[in-house]
Amino acid sequence: MTPTVLVVDDEVVVRRLVMHVLKSLKIDVVGAPDAHAALEIVEKQPVDLVLTDINLPDMDGFALIQHLQQLPQLDGIPLITFTARSSPGDETRALELGASGFLYKPFHTQELRNLVIKFIHQPS
Repeated sequence: MTPTVLVVDDEVVVRRLVMHVLKSLKIDVVGAPDAHAALEIVEKQPVDLVLTDINLPDMDGFALIQHLQQLPQLDGIPLITFTARSSPGDETRALELGASGFLYKPFHTQELRNLVIKFIHQPS
């Protein structure tokens, strides 16, 4: 079965770029423009990894991580955060909240691929 990654970012260009890069890995990729759309998607279809921006218009990525972790269908699913912010402590906070990985924008596409491969192909 082909893994599915959910990409959450309100910036259309960034979301499309990330989705395009990940599709090159021969995985299914779905996108959401905000946290509420992301929550609707995970209620309707299974995902194997969530990649979310921290800066979202309706709730920040930290709150989204907390919501996603409460959903039984996402138990054990890796959550990766990324951001263009340079706020000290963002990475630490994301990891403390349960994120599996963290990227600063702009990132190299290979860095993104490597991080996703690391978590998408882990044995359950």
